[in-house]
Formats: sequence, C-alpha cells, structure tokens
Amino acid sequence: MKKIPLICSTILLSTFANAGDAPVGIETDGLSLNIGGQVVLEGISINGKCLDEADPADVFSNELNTTNQTSINNDLETLGFAAGSSIGDVAQMGMAQSFCRNAGVSEKSPHFEFEKELYFNVTGKLANGLEVSFNDTLDLTNTDAEEGSFELSLGGAFGRILFQDNANAVDKMLTGTAGSGAKTAFDDITLTNHPYEVSGGHETATSGTDGGSGSLSVIYFTPSLAGLDLAFGYNQNTDANGLDDSEFKDTISIGFGYETYIGDVVISLGGGIEKAHSDIDTPANCLTTDLATADAASDAGDFFEGLYGSSKCGDETLTAIGADFSVSEYTLSSAYSSLDSSEGSDTNVWSLGIGRTINDIDYTVGYSEETLNYARDKVNGDDVQDVSKIMMLEAVKPLGEGLDLGLNISNAEIDRASEELGNGPQDAWRAGVSVTLGF
Repeated sequence: MKKIPLICSTILLSTFANAGDAPVGIETDGLSLNIGGQVVLEGISINGKCLDEADPADVFSNELNTTNQTSINNDLETLGFAAGSSIGDVAQMGMAQSFCRNAGVSEKSPHFEFEKELYFNVTGKLANGLEVSFNDTLDLTNTDAEEGSFELSLGGAFGRILFQDNANAVDKMLTGTAGSGAKTAFDDITLTNHPYEVSGGHETATSGTDGGSGSLSVIYFTPSLAGLDLAFGYNQNTDANGLDDSEFKDTISIGFGYETYIGDVVISLGGGIEKAHSDIDTPANCLTTDLATADAASDAGDFFEGLYGSSKCGDETLTAIGADFSVSEYTLSSAYSSLDSSEGSDTNVWSLGIGRTINDIDYTVGYSEETLNYARDKVNGDDVQDVSKIMMLEAVKPLGEGLDLGLNISNAEIDRASEELGNGPQDAWRAGVSVTLGF
C-alpha cells in the first residue's frame, strides 16, 4: 500500500571544517533528521472453503506398501533413505484439523486491525564529499518485527556501501514484483511447514541472509554506467553466540539492474543470484531428520514433509529476475524467483501484475503462483508438489495530504500433495478496506 509520510520535524546540524580542507566544488549540507510514521486502520472480512484433511493412516497405506514391515522398509530405501530405515506404528497418527480453521480463516464477520509504524531518516553530505544516510523503522504493533530494520549507507563518486541486517543484493535489485505479495487469508500459514508464507511474495533471500541469525550484511552498489547498475553483497552470519554457532557462512550475492527506453516504453530489468553454504547439513543428516519427521507425524501434511522432504536442507541457491514495462499510465510487471536447496525442497514463484492510475486512483491487478517441489519423488517416480495460486486486486485513492483510502481483495488456493485422498485444494477469500494516515 502506498505510504505518504508527512515529515513532522527537520533538524539541521552544522559541521565544522577549515575552508582549505574542503575539496573544491563540494558544498556540505550538514545533517538532516526526518521523523515520520503512519497509522493504518483496516476492516477485514475472510471466508474459507476448507473441510477436513486426509486421514494420515489412509495416506500412509497409499504411499507405502504396507503388506509387511519388510515391504515398508524396501519402499523407504527406494525413496532414498538408508538401508534398514523403518517407520513405526501408523495407527498412532490421528485425523488432522481443518487447514482453514488452523489458519483462522473460518471467521466470516468483519473485524478490525491496527498497524502503527515510526520511521527515522538521517542524511547529509560531509566536507570530504561523503554522503551519509541512516534509516530505521519501528513497528509499534510488533516491536520485535523490525528490530533489525536499520540501514547505514555511505555514498560518493565510488558508488554506495550499505550496511543492513539480513539483506542481500538480489532483494535490493529485483524488479517486476508489482501484483505479488498480496495480503491473503493464509498469511500466517506455510505449505506443509515449509518456512515461507503463502502470500504470493517472491523468494528474495536464502537462509544465509534471512535465517534469523542477526547477522550484518554489506552490499556495494557500483556507479551507474549507461543505465546498468551492479550490486555485490556479503554476509558472514555471525549470530549472538558467535560465528561457530551459525549454520551458514560467507553468503555471497550479486545483483543487477538495467533501464532503457524504446519509444515511449520504459523497460526496467533487475535480479540476481545468491549462494549460501551450510556447514551443518549433510545428505545423511537431512535424511535422518526427514525420517524422524515422518515417523512422528500426526497428520498427512507432516507425513509428506518427512517422507518426501518439503523443508529446505543443505546449501541454498537463489536466482531471481523481473521486468517492468511502463507506457503512459500503464505498467506491466512480471518476475520469477527460484530457491533451490541441495538436499531439500525447491521453491519457484512466478507473478504477473498490471497497474494503472485512473482519476487519481492507483489500481493493481496481480496473479502469482508458488510451487514447492519436494526433495524426493514417489516410489513410482511421480513428482511431489504443493502449489498455491493467488489473485489480487488493490485500489488506493488519496483523500488528502498524508491520507489514503485503500481496497484490497484476494483469493488464495492451496493444492497440497498430501490432500490427494482428502478434500482437494483449500481456498479462502480476503477483503479489506483501509484508511492510512501518514504524519
């Protein structure tokens, strides 16, 4: 949603330097402190069409040859588990709860939610020509959510260096994502416990920069050359307990951006690659973890998670690319991102969005499709996939300086492989009307 902050205070701090020390042709701006924020009130109505999920005992019998324990063990070995691997008594598995009910989408009456943020920005140019900026955001609704949201930037003729927690060059350079990242009724639920949200957003980081290690990332942006921009990111992953306790080390990312014109059409491209190496995961311990998950499963989704491997495990590689095509008041956006883990599942996201401004109202229509490819195929060789599809419509109308009225409607459908014997895809609608006040 578009943010229109009204800066409520500006403080100019003078800097002292001898005239003979200042580079020729450079004027110092001092430091400018800007403080702003926003309050969002949103009325939401959600409704889901979700029934009971598949009985895990039936799923177990359908996936493995349960004639005897030897047959089960042979099927596990065919899937890739070590010889002699076994799973215990399937009768201990119970019926899973409704996916929608767990997500809280059975609520049909409208309810209200508040979002509150404060953000701070300090910028200035020093006597030596160095441009400095510092940004930080405080989420007053959830103060833990943005503790690591600060940015420190140093820029000049050499380009720009950015210091920021859990950041990378791919996320900074990726474009074409308009129409993805919709608010949905499933925002707090993951596909078979895979660590990403079903919200239509793109994969823009590996676990090496988005794993909650509290690590500091360094990103260098080159000066723009004929419309081409490059960025190089590095993250050492030193968490609160020291480098030796971090799973991922020396995560490296490369990003690019390019803009050109063809007649009245403006074309913007952006994307990149990130690689993260795991010093903990090996093929053997990934299989051991998955087997324990399948053995302890109490629902069909958990059983599939372990049996076929729906979690990320091992080294990770992220690739992403997107494009915006703008002409007149229309903008067409499209992007693709892929996150592969060497011993676990892979995630692919594709999105398409169209935006236009009509009578001061900004409209965005978007579609995104997210696919989770499990690490292992079935005994018969069939692929195992979970797929989520999201359609969204958003409209934002300025009511005055710093005041916006917004409408957001989305439908999300989740088709999980573990529900082949259940009630099929789960889907839910979400509709919200919001008022945003910037100050």
